[in-house]
Amino acid sequence: MSNGGGEEPVTVSGEPSPSPGGGGAADFAGAPDDQEMPLADHVEEMIRRLAVVILVMAVVSAFTFPFADRLINFLWYSFLPGSTATCPPPPGTTADACPRLYHPLSLILARLKVASLVGLISALPVFVYETYLFMRPGLYPNERRYYLASVPTSLVLAGIGLVFAYFLVLPIIFTYFLAYSQPVAEVAFGLSETFGLILLMLGTFAVIFQIPLFVMLALMMGVTNRYWLESRRLYFWAGFAGLAFLFSPDPTGMAPFLVALTMIVLFEGTLAMVRWSGEGSLVPGVEQLADLRPVLWLLAVAIAYLASPAPLPPALYDRLPGPAVDLLASVGLAGLVPILVGLAVFVAFELGALLLRRLGVSWGVYRVVVRLRLPVWLLAALVGYLASPDPALLELARGAVLSPAAAAALAVAIVVAYEATLFLWRSRRA
Repeated sequence: MSNGGGEEPVTVSGEPSPSPGGGGAADFAGAPDDQEMPLADHVEEMIRRLAVVILVMAVVSAFTFPFADRLINFLWYSFLPGSTATCPPPPGTTADACPRLYHPLSLILARLKVASLVGLISALPVFVYETYLFMRPGLYPNERRYYLASVPTSLVLAGIGLVFAYFLVLPIIFTYFLAYSQPVAEVAFGLSETFGLILLMLGTFAVIFQIPLFVMLALMMGVTNRYWLESRRLYFWAGFAGLAFLFSPDPTGMAPFLVALTMIVLFEGTLAMVRWSGEGSLVPGVEQLADLRPVLWLLAVAIAYLASPAPLPPALYDRLPGPAVDLLASVGLAGLVPILVGLAVFVAFELGALLLRRLGVSWGVYRVVVRLRLPVWLLAALVGYLASPDPALLELARGAVLSPAAAAALAVAIVVAYEATLFLWRSRRA
């Protein structure tokens, strides 16, 4: 809000300077509300809008509180063995993982925590919208559109974060904890500590999955650019790791590692999508899709190969280093093997690309490396899957019934559909 009463900034020649949105002088007519305000008024407005967010969170939490016991039981027995039918256990017996209360407020605090989590998730898009209203007077029309579009996007990303934590992160943490604890001791699960970990992981991943949204808003509004972010990626990595390990509620130490890894992948994945689709956008254009021609053709051939009776590649699980695989299997984490193998291929390629860039190789060589990024990522996913203990898709492919001629026709049909789509898209643009 630095234009002071809505005046247009001018260059030395007297012509209006371009706006951050890149639209020229016309854009300045779209932000007439930009004006100087006393600091006290800014602070008062900020507090008022923050109060709206807190009020929404409180209302949703209050509405959720009567159903808190159901949510607690659902979340608890989603990751721990046992059920409400076996807890509390009959006298003289033990149940798998019944929650235990170690102080009188444990249950009420657990209810408040789960209700607050629901309120937090519901208030995230409200928070984004209130920040938009706070910044609206100084935003240009295109920036206002970006911010408004981010409101539903925030809720979608929060939902994806919850699903990611529910189906992947929390099962890994508790499987690992039970695998190394149960053989040596009887594990007693305190309701406050254990449920606090569950809720903290759900809330954390709902928040950190906002990283793509924040990066895209910064790029679209001209706050920064992709090149600046890429040149300082190591600082971001270190910051993510520091934030993840600053809070360590998990006695196994695995949760901070998973949080840091997820934040780095989200950050790098967003930059990769922007690099592919063009600065300030996650939606690819026709030229970006046309660049995928070699990848899609290879994908069509791969689909035809899997659908044909041709011999399939062998699984890699039995060929991996035995000590490492046995160690993961002993703690119940054999399912992590494909992720680690695929991640190793991905990290090796990215570190090699970063090293080449630091060594100052020619632009032609580095451009080839950049073009190889997507195929290598697909290769990493394939190698990781082949390293899984039970690659079920291979067994499914072995039962394929297509003849060689039909499989070849399938590949041709995929390529023709792709080329026809590109042709129609270009014709429409022309």
